[in-house]
Amino acid sequence: MEYLPSLSKAYLMDWLLKSEQYWLRLYVRTLRKEEYYTFHQPNKLLKYFYQRRKNILGRKLGFFIASGNFDLGLKIYHYGSIIIHPDAKIGKNCTIHGNCCIGSKGTFPDEAPIIGDNVDIGQGAQVLGGITIANGVKIGAGAIVVKSVTELNVTVVGIPGRVIEVKDKGGTL
Repeated sequence: MEYLPSLSKAYLMDWLLKSEQYWLRLYVRTLRKEEYYTFHQPNKLLKYFYQRRKNILGRKLGFFIASGNFDLGLKIYHYGSIIIHPDAKIGKNCTIHGNCCIGSKGTFPDEAPIIGDNVDIGQGAQVLGGITIANGVKIGAGAIVVKSVTELNVTVVGIPGRVIEVKDKGGTL
């Protein structure tokens, strides 16, 4: 999802039609403003204003994302339940599709995942427990990942999630 220039035709059409992309961009922008006034330029009034606005939008869209979970470049492609554990740490340029859960296993101690940069999390995927996901990993739709993935740039699919070998026209990726 790209940010469109404010006065571009596409931006104005999204704003007029209140398209799905408009609401997703508004949510991410509001999340980033809350983070800015929480961590970079502390201002309690603006922090709570944007936190409340984010939470209202989150209820409409089905999102629960705490401030500080994501590094730069978050892309959300669909509405749907997206639940992120407040202690989860996700790197740069993460892509999330709808109906995803990044959380704990529900056991004591309550541990959250640590996810690297450039990770793509497919529709309906779940990443559970105090595990680590390496940079460049693609998590397939519906996969449930409960063990750490330490290999770079691999694809994880299935229940429970396992690394598969992806063949390209030129050989193995």
